[in-house]
Amino acid sequence: AGGSGGGFSCGWDDVDDGPAEDDPSWHAFDELRDAEETSGKPGAGGRKLTRKEREKKRDEEQLREARESIRKRGWTENEVKWRSWLARRGHDVMVNDWNLYRHIDGECTPPSRDPFWLNANDKPLPDYEAGNDGPNEEAEPPMTNLMGEVIKPKYEPPRIRTLPALWSDVDGARLAEECLGRKAEAYCWRQTTSMVYLEVRVPEGTPARDLRVEMRPSHLRVSVGSAAPLLDEELHMRIYVGSNADDQSSVWELQDRRCLVFHLVKWHRLEAGNVRDASRTWWRQCFASEEPFENKVPTNAYYDTRKEERR
Repeated sequence: AGGSGGGFSCGWDDVDDGPAEDDPSWHAFDELRDAEETSGKPGAGGRKLTRKEREKKRDEEQLREARESIRKRGWTENEVKWRSWLARRGHDVMVNDWNLYRHIDGECTPPSRDPFWLNANDKPLPDYEAGNDGPNEEAEPPMTNLMGEVIKPKYEPPRIRTLPALWSDVDGARLAEECLGRKAEAYCWRQTTSMVYLEVRVPEGTPARDLRVEMRPSHLRVSVGSAAPLLDEELHMRIYVGSNADDQSSVWELQDRRCLVFHLVKWHRLEAGNVRDASRTWWRQCFASEEPFENKVPTNAYYDTRKEERR
């Protein structure tokens, strides 16, 4: 265009093209274009994003922010798995050492057991497998929840029951002195005026179904399975075997899977009416192969057992 009188004129060649494409001043427009694409609005020279594209772009941004947050916090991969599991299923269960394997998928170590998490300050990790036998050994850290409370098992662990040795509370010398019974290595027996209590040692852990017990009026036989008999002896005097329907019959029971106890009813007893004197019911020995007592008659302690039975 030209003007009259002034002499000033300009053309298209005089218009400035602006900065180059790689100039930093264009970054402000790039951010504006990204914001328009995220909101679904068309950018400069672009098309409008679909719903799936917007959701995908939003997910990518959230994942990028989460990774950046994890990087800043210094979490390990196992700790991320553990926190993810707690967010999904940890609100309705109680997690402890005994049921952890039921709830997690794959390898997932809680932060309190993660060696990388424990060594955040370059602290040496104790050797928990070796036990507390070192000078600098530390106790294993307890399992805690998000509130810092120690997680305890729902049920208490079974108590370990330690059984004393068989017949450790039996005074064998006094038992023999009073002529009431005898304690041996394989068996122990004592008597009253109407009963004989015989305890036989069996292999520890033997179930009752494996025992083969045979009771006859003058013979006892005990074996485990098809093995050699543990006891095969003739009785010194007869016993009343009876039947299952008889309350006064002789019976046996297994105690602690290590001791077979016989409750033998004497054949000669005052209750049966086949003897007139309690001295006739006294046994000088339990088995025919056993050495009898030196006394020919029972002691006063034997008659005292009748008073205990009446009680």
